[in-house]
Amino acid sequence: MSRGLLPRQLPLFLVRFGRLHPRSVVVAAVLAWIAAGLLASRVEVETDILSLVPRNNPVVEEFKETVARFGSVDTLLVVVHLDPERSLETTLDFVDRLASSLRDWDLIDWIEYRVDSTAEAAVPLLDRATLFLDPEELEEVLAELDNKGLEETAVRLRAQLVAPQSVVTKDLLRLDPAGLLPKILSKIRFGGVGVRVDPETGCLIDSGHRFLLMMAKPTSPAQDLKFDRMLMEGLAERVAAVGEAWREDGGDEPPQVEFTGGYVVALDDARLITSDMIVGLVSSLVGVMLLFLLAFRRRAALVFAFFPLVTGIALTFAFGAITLGRINSLTSAFGGLVIGLGIDFVIVLYARYVEERRSGASNEEAVDAMGRYTGVGVLLGAVTTAATFYAFLVTDFAGLWELGLLTGTGILLLVVTVFLLLPALLTLIQPRGRTGERPLYLHSFGSDLLCRWSLRRPKLTIVIACLITLILGFGIGRLKWDDDFRNMRSGDNRAIQLRQEVMDAFDLRFSPMVLRCDGADETEALAGCREILPHLEKLVDGENLVGVDTIAGIIPSRAVQEELIARLEEAEPALEGVRGRFETALRSNGLNPTAFSEGIDHLVTALDRRKPLSLADLEDTPLARVVDRYVAVGDGEVSAAIYLYPPVGEWRRGASPALRALIERYPGTVLAGPNIISAELRKIVWDDALRAAVLGMIVVFILMWLDLGGPLRALLGLLPLVVGMVWMLGAMGLLGLRLNFFNIFVLTMIIGIGVDYGIHLLHRWYESGGDHEALAETAKAIAVAALTTMVGFGSLVLSHYPGLRSVGAAAILGAFSTAVLGIALLPALLSAKEEL
Repeated sequence: MSRGLLPRQLPLFLVRFGRLHPRSVVVAAVLAWIAAGLLASRVEVETDILSLVPRNNPVVEEFKETVARFGSVDTLLVVVHLDPERSLETTLDFVDRLASSLRDWDLIDWIEYRVDSTAEAAVPLLDRATLFLDPEELEEVLAELDNKGLEETAVRLRAQLVAPQSVVTKDLLRLDPAGLLPKILSKIRFGGVGVRVDPETGCLIDSGHRFLLMMAKPTSPAQDLKFDRMLMEGLAERVAAVGEAWREDGGDEPPQVEFTGGYVVALDDARLITSDMIVGLVSSLVGVMLLFLLAFRRRAALVFAFFPLVTGIALTFAFGAITLGRINSLTSAFGGLVIGLGIDFVIVLYARYVEERRSGASNEEAVDAMGRYTGVGVLLGAVTTAATFYAFLVTDFAGLWELGLLTGTGILLLVVTVFLLLPALLTLIQPRGRTGERPLYLHSFGSDLLCRWSLRRPKLTIVIACLITLILGFGIGRLKWDDDFRNMRSGDNRAIQLRQEVMDAFDLRFSPMVLRCDGADETEALAGCREILPHLEKLVDGENLVGVDTIAGIIPSRAVQEELIARLEEAEPALEGVRGRFETALRSNGLNPTAFSEGIDHLVTALDRRKPLSLADLEDTPLARVVDRYVAVGDGEVSAAIYLYPPVGEWRRGASPALRALIERYPGTVLAGPNIISAELRKIVWDDALRAAVLGMIVVFILMWLDLGGPLRALLGLLPLVVGMVWMLGAMGLLGLRLNFFNIFVLTMIIGIGVDYGIHLLHRWYESGGDHEALAETAKAIAVAALTTMVGFGSLVLSHYPGLRSVGAAAILGAFSTAVLGIALLPALLSAKEEL
């Protein structure tokens, strides 16, 4: 065989160095562990799923910018479970105490849970109340201000004051005797969570009375995990303290309190990511060790596998700590990947060592043969595998880019570690001067029998492979695509589960799109919203949209307000003397008008209002937080949001054609939402996956061509890989496994995994001059290597993240398919070629 591209002397040099300086190599390995341990403290856990998506893409960047301006990432939601057997007033007493405790805490900036949390806070709204109404509501209010209506209002007030009510509620009756505040609150979707305020209590309570929501703004961002831990520990302490004080005051068991929102999601994600990394490392390491023990039947063999793998992982972790400084839900899988792929190097080299020792060679001779012959194929396999992971560097997906860099570099570091550390351990542990006191053994798992059978019956083997490929090829047509990026999040995150329960309880069964209008100031931004709003409302037909939510839902347009003002001016004669008539109605029902004097003043002020409202009028009112949902300031401009609600289950892959056509007519607007970004990511991921796979295949083909000495030999080695990828995709289709943003890149991974099997077989075939028994011996090592690779990737199936689980499942199918074809089809092709 031609000398090829790779330096043939490098593996031999490294294994000889390890054999001649075993203690120095072992000491260096221990130092690598220590360095990795010290660098571990520098690594941060990245929990934001948006950190995985492509960088510098206009649609993605606009989505991230919209989330940053209008999202609820930095809001803490306190969820109080309502007990149907406990009165609401009793629960509100507990909630009032908890809110008071949180307000006095220096980690909480503000907390809100009811608009009437202080009665005086409602005063600014009451003085402007008439201009918050729509014309029909104003007519209802005016109708209630004649003598008959005032008499009915007085009767209502008396009944409400006699019934059990909280002090705050009774204060509100005094300040708002006409009941204007509930009419305002019914229009509000509160503070960025999109729920309406309960008009009766002013609280965020769902219609089924399952939950009461409290919204809090902590003093630091949700991305600060150290702060998140302090926050959650403090919250638990305060809930416990309030519950204890409540019991001491005669209360029964306090309500159940849970937390969700960006802070809790980030903390739970960090816990799950760390757990995945540890579980993946440990499970894959234990799995491959057990397989290694089963394959070689020697406990000492565990040492030969364990120490090189752990050292390679330590070096990779140190590299990641220095270059990236963080891990995320994707890169947390690097340990299982490097172990599952790197164990192949140990297996193939140690299998050659076992074969040489069984033939009577000494330790020195066996180690040298391991480096001189098998080491070249192992080095080529490592380089091609690393190259396919480095192909991820051409993708725009940040998470995959980092995974490719970390895993590709880890494979190269591990192969060098194996070349050095395996000979050192063999020299230190193996008996000197004896050639087999205990027989060395390698379990074949039936691979040698399959290889020999295919060598004897090459044509039949090729026919069977073609039939299986044809059947599985039809399975590819059943493959489906999951393009919802939210499905990549962990379903085991309790904060996400609770958030979904809250959304369901408040009947928010769809995620809104956000239409963002940017302007130099508030007036310009709102003008953009009002210009497109009538056209959007025409699309609320149940097919394109089912709802539109804007700041106009709280403050009517200037035209409507002018209509309200004109109606108030027209009603001035009928409103003459309303104060005296109201006081008379109160007296006739046994109520003291003096107690309601302030409330009547607010009513008269609202009826005399002749100046249109603006957002500035909401400052220092209970609605101040609501404005943040619709208007945000950032990057020297003001943004106003219109929330667009598609029909349930519809338009998951983008906006409707009619909505897209409308947005194109208004180039100054930005449409963002999970369905919008999913459509963009789907387009990007196909391009990136194809680019990475093609680049990986080209690089591997060139490397094999240069190393094996010709293009035909390279194509022969790649054929089982290509067929194996068809088998993998067909099996996924038949098993109902969906392609998604993550596992589609397994195509590139399998190029690096599956090509190794062909490389080892071809190297042994040409080295031995076509010796069938030599090829069968190599098939044993390939079978063990494939099984350990499957175990390594199998650790991903244990992940909390569906995206990683799907990667593990797809990679197992790919590794199995390419290994079987490498052991059976490639020998059959070589044998058939020999017969020609």
